[in-house]
Amino acid sequence: MAVKALAYGAYLLLTEFIGSLPSHTIRNFLYKNVSRVSIGKHATLYRGARMRGSRKIKIGAGTSIGNGCELDGRGGLRFGRNVNVSSEAAFWTAQHDYQDASFATIFAPIEVCDWCWIGPRVTVLPGVTIAEGCVVAAHSVVTKSTDPYGVYAGIPAKRIGERTRHDFNYQPGAAPIPFI
Repeated sequence: MAVKALAYGAYLLLTEFIGSLPSHTIRNFLYKNVSRVSIGKHATLYRGARMRGSRKIKIGAGTSIGNGCELDGRGGLRFGRNVNVSSEAAFWTAQHDYQDASFATIFAPIEVCDWCWIGPRVTVLPGVTIAEGCVVAAHSVVTKSTDPYGVYAGIPAKRIGERTRHDFNYQPGAAPIPFI
């Protein structure tokens, strides 16, 4: 047990080290080849990302993951194409069952579909699907799956509006800011 805990701790330190490197090109290379994160073309992870279960994290083409995001892939974490995740957002695919005598951990996947915008410091909890085109306002906590093109805000996040449907053509991750 101690060896397994030590190895897991070393893995967490390694992913934090990769996340601190001052080049998105080097970070993406190491995330793909060392941490085994699946990263699509023109996707960018900015500095300070913290990861758990990196082998179960998939980031679609053109997606941008902001500074200091928490990415928990232990239950499966998938970002679609051209998703914009703002700084310090957190995606948790595991939580404890507070009713269980042993406080067991429960895992459930998170999916963020194409063309979504996740605001700064948003928290997304296990088992949630954020549907295509959704916008989630800053500091919201998403506890339930959303409807396509909805605008959500609050704790817990509730639908407050509708996003206009377009033939979107942006790629938030395609032109990263150097050394961030």
